[in-house]
Amino acid sequence: MSSSTSYTVTATNAGGSGTATVTIQVNDLSPHSVSYSGTPFTLTKGTTMTAATPSASGGAVTSWAITPTLPAGLAFSTSNGEISGTPTAISSSTTYTVYANNTGGSATASITITVNDAVPFDVAYSGTPFTLTKGTAMTTAMPSSSGGAVTGWTISPSLPAGLVFSTSTGAISGTPTSVSSAANYTVTATNTGGSATATISILVNDAAPSGVAFSGSPFTLTKGTAMTTATPSVSGGTVTSWSVSPALPAGLSLDNSTGAISGTPTAITSSANYTITATNAGGSDSTTVVIVVNDVAPSSIVYSPSSLSLTKDVTMSAVTPQSSGGPVTSWSISATLPAGLSFSTSTGTISGTPTALSSIAYYTVTATNTGGSATAVISVQVNVAAPSISYSTSSFTLAKSVPMSTVSPTSSGGPVASWSISPALPAGLTFNNSTGAVGGTPSAVSSSTSYTVTATNAGGT
Repeated sequence: MSSSTSYTVTATNAGGSGTATVTIQVNDLSPHSVSYSGTPFTLTKGTTMTAATPSASGGAVTSWAITPTLPAGLAFSTSNGEISGTPTAISSSTTYTVYANNTGGSATASITITVNDAVPFDVAYSGTPFTLTKGTAMTTAMPSSSGGAVTGWTISPSLPAGLVFSTSTGAISGTPTSVSSAANYTVTATNTGGSATATISILVNDAAPSGVAFSGSPFTLTKGTAMTTATPSVSGGTVTSWSVSPALPAGLSLDNSTGAISGTPTAITSSANYTITATNAGGSDSTTVVIVVNDVAPSSIVYSPSSLSLTKDVTMSAVTPQSSGGPVTSWSISATLPAGLSFSTSTGTISGTPTALSSIAYYTVTATNTGGSATAVISVQVNVAAPSISYSTSSFTLAKSVPMSTVSPTSSGGPVASWSISPALPAGLTFNNSTGAVGGTPSAVSSSTSYTVTATNAGGT
């Protein structure tokens, strides 16, 4: 190899000489077959590439050049054509021309370089599994990821109705409009370097029931009488099941699908609280109802007799009432009975020995049970004992105009209030209406005649 040099050539003969100037330059053999092993180069942003050194045939390369400029972070050696470095920016696939030069000429090689972003990894959603409620907007769920920036997001399968997936951010948001059972969804985060996935679970429950109520509580029922079905009202989500605690009174039932209370109570129960609970996948709501089951009210209370005419100091025959309807649990009477008489609050029986006179009075007897009451009116009168009278002689044979010895009666029982005689005594004889005494002097002849003397008091004659 020689640089450009001028040479003078002289030609001589006898006649003289002549000259000529020539320039000679000896160049190296031109390079050829320039190549890079590994092209096309697919690099990753932020990751140092393996240095790529070219090979060439022909003359020795004295300088190297490349066009266009390499991606940011990469370096090109003009002395040996080496490409090296750590790419700092994403670059789409680009073709670069490398020139190998010497004094003999140049040769080229084409290489392709792509700089992709770092592959995403550790894609995750905080809060999974997501338990959502139909009709209630969810809190937007944003994903996190490591590695290169994600340029696109996809999800499979489609989200529940009402939810939205952002293909630019991976955010999940919206208001679910239908109930959905728990399902897994695969979210894929992608960039030029590749992709990564995350699996999330989403469950959409119905809105919990609310505002459960029964119109008519407290329920006052009657044993043996069918109740009017009580159907609840409820807001919120659709109820899938109903329950009650404690168990309803015998004969009543709760419909597990509708919450209705119905039936015919078969036993008396005191007032009690029952908790009715409405449930669905979203939760539950409860209300308390009060139920009391009374007996059938008593009816047709009858005393036989219902008018009691009693005698002072004479024990009466006990009188016990009869009743229809439900069994009587207690009896009462409107006023105190005459002295000596008693009233049973457990049976309604009136008994005893009256010890004082009493004019006729009316008493209201009330028969009661849990279902209600019924009444009967009775009258009670306590009289003195009826008189019992006798005369020491009951047959008198008298002589006209001869005074008779006055005859007075004796009496037992109650005191006599008045006396009378029938028919009228013979002429001349007298009858004392205050004492019942018979006396006087007969003034006329009279055949044998019977006379009835009557002693009367409030108890009789």
